[in-house]
Amino acid sequence: MQFKAVIFDIGVCVGSPMRGIHRFEQENGLPRNYINVAIVQQGEHGAFQQLERGEIKLHDFYKAFGDQLSHPSNKAHYKAYLEKAGKPVPEHIPDVVVDGKELFRTMMIETSIIDQRVFKAIQRLKENKQLTIAALTNNFELPEHDLEETKALGNSVPESLRSQFDYFIESRLVGLRKPDPKFFSYACDLIGVAPNEAIFLDDIGMNLRAAKKLGMTTIQVKLGKSAEAIQQLEALVNMDLQSGAAKL
Repeated sequence: MQFKAVIFDIGVCVGSPMRGIHRFEQENGLPRNYINVAIVQQGEHGAFQQLERGEIKLHDFYKAFGDQLSHPSNKAHYKAYLEKAGKPVPEHIPDVVVDGKELFRTMMIETSIIDQRVFKAIQRLKENKQLTIAALTNNFELPEHDLEETKALGNSVPESLRSQFDYFIESRLVGLRKPDPKFFSYACDLIGVAPNEAIFLDDIGMNLRAAKKLGMTTIQVKLGKSAEAIQQLEALVNMDLQSGAAKL
């Protein structure tokens, strides 16, 4: 297969919000993965999903996010998740109260840390000039006139990273978000490649499944295991993507 593009989820280029979710759960005595299950369960009309499509302002999102994640119905969904995963299911889960603003800040501050291994691979790809390099990100609009809040959320994607991409495709501007197949199709059309000519890297299973169903070759970047993912990418593009030091 002759690939023409490599598309990165920004979440695999920087610290993962999932790490922030797990830390918040631990610090607040919540069961592991309770929050992520609750977020996914909201479906496409959830506050988090609306934020990433640019349909809700940040401060309105905070309240809706907290209210949705604190709703008692999430207990049943979490028990169903445990059953499906073959894990022990507790008879009783205490009431859960989530501060949406505190949680989101904890999630987003992780994204201010660049993964040097992934960054180096992107630089090597760009220097080689054989493949189009793109970012496909679920993101949200930062408050332009609230510098304190912007700083608390880790600011935007560092320019040293953003400048490496030939295309930087944002859910908040397009009005679509992963895992919607239309978002992947939009990206391929914009770049000018067929789905089967693109490699897509992400850390979230549902996003990867949607991309693969469309015909893209996918690589899962598991939390803390970017080295393994870059090795897979090297094999696909037949390039050394790790020699030398990254140039920040």
